[in-house]
Amino acid sequence: MTLSKKSLINSGILLLLTLAIASPLAFRVDAQSATSSNESLPTNWGAYEPDGSIGSPGRREGGGTRGPCVENNVNHKVTALIPLNGFGTTIADYPTFAVYIPQLSSESNPEIEFVLRTSEKKEIYKTKFNIKQGGIVSFILPKNSNVPGLKLNQNYFWTVTLICNPEAMDTGDVSGNKKVEGIVIRRVTPNASLRQELAAAKSWRDRVTIYAKAGIWYDALSNLAELRRRNPTDPIIVRNWRELLKSVGIEELAQEPILAPLVGANQLSSEVTPIN
Repeated sequence: MTLSKKSLINSGILLLLTLAIASPLAFRVDAQSATSSNESLPTNWGAYEPDGSIGSPGRREGGGTRGPCVENNVNHKVTALIPLNGFGTTIADYPTFAVYIPQLSSESNPEIEFVLRTSEKKEIYKTKFNIKQGGIVSFILPKNSNVPGLKLNQNYFWTVTLICNPEAMDTGDVSGNKKVEGIVIRRVTPNASLRQELAAAKSWRDRVTIYAKAGIWYDALSNLAELRRRNPTDPIIVRNWRELLKSVGIEELAQEPILAPLVGANQLSSEVTPIN
């Protein structure tokens, strides 16, 4: 199944895996069942074009490769894990977002800031964390009364900023910051066929394949990233992770470490500290 550019299906709401994505430590990943299939993932993510009503999505890479808190020998930029066109879909009302942060110098004490806005630029969620090391960082939209879930068939824009010198922000100096901004996410409703496939899935690996074939980028990415984090030496998962990133032109990030997901003030990684 593939998503049409002009048709986003309007029946039913599937919340399968929301709890698993929001609370990954409570969900057991069976590596053996997850790697039961050798089927390759789709490679046509970049061919999916969003409709013209959202305007031009932002940039998925943030500035240059150098900065006051980035290791001098690092050639990668702050990069949103998203197709090149800056657009992706989810079926979750509280989805997961992922970004690559380059390796950081030991002398620095940087912060990362995540902001989610509506298509009218209204801010609905913002959080900051101190970060000790670089890698693939995931932000889970926290499911609580203060944060509204994504509404169906509406566009949202998200931004991640690596703040190298937090003290300088008080004076308005943002020269050392690295930012990816204007990335688009849209929540869509799965049709009956997709709901049935997900209900019959026996493993995370099955769900990743189902999401990928349906063109549901954010959910395919977040589930496969968690599989990769928990099973770093499994050859099939390693290959699938590389294939997924290669399909959107960021294969060079496939070997980067994947940190435990972040959920608001309740971080799940020892490498980041929430800022209350």
